[in-house]
Amino acid sequence: MKKLTYLFTAILMIAALGSCQQDDSEILIKDADAGSENSILPSSAGITPVILPGSSNGGNVTCAEVATFFELPAGYFLCGEKIDYSNGHFAGEFPEGLTVDVADGTYVSFSMNAPLMINGKNYVVGAVIVKGSNNANVYFYPEGIMTDTGLAAPVNASGKPAGLSNLTFCLVEVEPEFPEVVMVLKTYLSPDDGSYRYWAGTRGVGSDINSLHLGYIEYDFKGEKTYPLYFGMAGGPVGLITVSNFMELEEHMLMVKLEITEGEWSFYESFLYAGSAVGYEEYLVDDEGEYFTQYREFPFVELENTDVRIFKINVNELE
Repeated sequence: MKKLTYLFTAILMIAALGSCQQDDSEILIKDADAGSENSILPSSAGITPVILPGSSNGGNVTCAEVATFFELPAGYFLCGEKIDYSNGHFAGEFPEGLTVDVADGTYVSFSMNAPLMINGKNYVVGAVIVKGSNNANVYFYPEGIMTDTGLAAPVNASGKPAGLSNLTFCLVEVEPEFPEVVMVLKTYLSPDDGSYRYWAGTRGVGSDINSLHLGYIEYDFKGEKTYPLYFGMAGGPVGLITVSNFMELEEHMLMVKLEITEGEWSFYESFLYAGSAVGYEEYLVDDEGEYFTQYREFPFVELENTDVRIFKINVNELE
């Protein structure tokens, strides 16, 4: 499947929606030639739909047929289900994170706050098949898109778009460019009997000049990654830090999970910085070339005693 590069921060800026409803004056009344631009004005995103030549099955076009018509490679689209629409309701559900609205039983709008995450991959809309009566309009987005309005089926004998009868989304995989994220952690540990405490943390960039040998690790939002959790200033690995990201109720979340792999320890106070490398510098105090990390001022803190520590952070809250 072909992947598109998609700038995540820029995508979020196209969420401003136009009106879903169009006046009769906005509809061009003329015959539509198969395979050419037809009698509907462009959508809000400037996409003029086409009617595919030789459309069969009463206008029920498939994503595979769309790919063939636009000379795209096999497997270009992740094909969504054809979902029927009647009496103001869809007969099925669209993927979580994709919001679809219909105005006057005719005009379709869709939006998402972030690329859809399906089986660990990110998708946006590559094409939409809008069927009404016995024909369908195909809206094709060469660069992929997250928001559009004013989609409709072809004009029928009335000179207006036919009412919506079903809708199909053809998704295309993208590679979002997420903001830089580095993480620094210090966590206190205690054995099962609670007789004393010690600590563990991250090592990485900056460890060699840090008073506690703390340093930052980097995460690229490409699936699940693991990092060592080091024991004190000079000890070896005592646990694992697992970092992943996912969508939850249309919000993009970062999860940081701490687990012990050596010894009988539990987590007490845990202090985490997650954000940009430049932002982390605000928590460092320079004392003649040796840096002291002000970890108690970190933005993400968990205090309860637990065997497994989990931070769930909205990506929008990263510094």
